[in-house]
This record gives sequence, structure tokens and C-alpha cells, in this order.
Amino acid sequence: MSEQKLSMTKRRTYLVQMFYRYLLMNNDVNYIKQDILDETQEKLDVETTLIANNIAEKLSDLKKEIIKHLSANWKWDRIPTYIQSILIIGAYEIIFTPTPKAVTINELVNLVKENEVDFDYKFVNACLDKVIKL
Repeated sequence: MSEQKLSMTKRRTYLVQMFYRYLLMNNDVNYIKQDILDETQEKLDVETTLIANNIAEKLSDLKKEIIKHLSANWKWDRIPTYIQSILIIGAYEIIFTPTPKAVTINELVNLVKENEVDFDYKFVNACLDKVIKL
């Protein structure tokens, strides 16, 4: 039986959850992946696992890229952890995948609207819009 691929929307949601926990608890990415598996009872596909590992390896560079585009009155530590994880996933996807930038930004803005209603989604939109594909 072949492995079922996750939809891009579901993959983004899992990756945001994974890196939210990673940033919040400062745990190993493999521990966080297992935690998500235990919680959802759904197996992450190989591609999602590879992407998670790639993001973990590039995390420092991704954060630097995002910080570079923050306005003077914003500091990384001031941004809620959930929003940080969204920005990290978005920056990775914009820089390293063929997914159209507008699609990535739109889906991640929707996650902000659904899960962080008190935070201005326009901040995420503006920040990710400044990230340039390599």
C-alpha cells in the first residue's frame, strides 16, 4: 500500500504546530514530530518529515531573513510564538519551494485569522511579502 500524501494546507498546519511547539518548548524536532503524531494519530508523510528537518536545519537563517524585514518598532521577541512559527514556515516555503508566494501568504494569513484572532494578520502578510525567493 502506498503512502498517502498530505494536502499542502494540512502540511502547513502541521508544520506551524510543530515549530510553534519547538519554539515554545525548545525541544528536539523529532520529539515534536512524535508529539504531533501521537496527538493526531495521523502519520506524517515522508515529504512533510523532510520539510520539517530542512526547516530545523535552516531555522537560524530563516529567522534572520524575517528579522531583516521587520519594521524598526518590531523585535522578534515581541512577536507571539505562534506568529513566529507561521513566519518561519512561510519564509521557508517562499524561499525554498516552487509554491507561488501568494498562495503561501494567503494560507498562512488564514491560519492567523483562525487561530490568533487578536493579532493583526496584515503584519504576517506584509512581513512575508518582503521575503524574496532565492
